[in-house]
Amino acid sequence: MPNKNQEVLKMAKLKNLFFILLTVVTLAGSSFLVGCGGGVDEEQMQQLNDLKAEVDALQSQVNAKNDEKSDLQRQIAEQEAKAKEWQDMAKQTAANCNK
Repeated sequence: MPNKNQEVLKMAKLKNLFFILLTVVTLAGSSFLVGCGGGVDEEQMQQLNDLKAEVDALQSQVNAKNDEKSDLQRQIAEQEAKAKEWQDMAKQTAANCNK
């Protein structure tokens, strides 16, 4: 008849084996779930790349419009400066005629 210490050792080994197997099964199952669950497929990557290209194109358009706006503002400033110059000349001419 086996003694009590041998039975305790045998139970401890079985318990350790059980926890090791449980850990292996848990890790294997979780890696399976992670591996099957949430990767990005090729269609999603293509959509992302298309959106990035669209953003780049729109940013280029915004930059072009900002450049155009700056050019128009410069032209307006030049026209206003000419108009002021003409007004000053008209005032000077009127003042010279009144003398």
